[in-house]
Amino acid sequence: MIVKVSPRTRWFWALLAALLVLPFVLSACSLSPSGEELVQEECTRCHTLAPIQVTARPEHEWRNVVYRMVGLGADLSRREAERVIEYLALAYGPQDR
Repeated sequence: MIVKVSPRTRWFWALLAALLVLPFVLSACSLSPSGEELVQEECTRCHTLAPIQVTARPEHEWRNVVYRMVGLGADLSRREAERVIEYLALAYGPQDR
């Protein structure tokens, strides 16, 4: 049995399918970089990762360091800075040493 479908109906189903898939595509293509990516991109503009990797700091100390670096010219928005701080506290906090 072949069902005839009008072009308008086909358009509707195609649009509905695209709208259902779109959130998954956008989340997979994350438009904002992770804290780790920001550290690798922004922090290494002025220095290597070595000073970060050998330092164990709690979150409040990483916060001070990151905002001091922003004051010195690190190109991070407040949201990006918070992502960096969260990453550094988890990856290079005192609990890991």
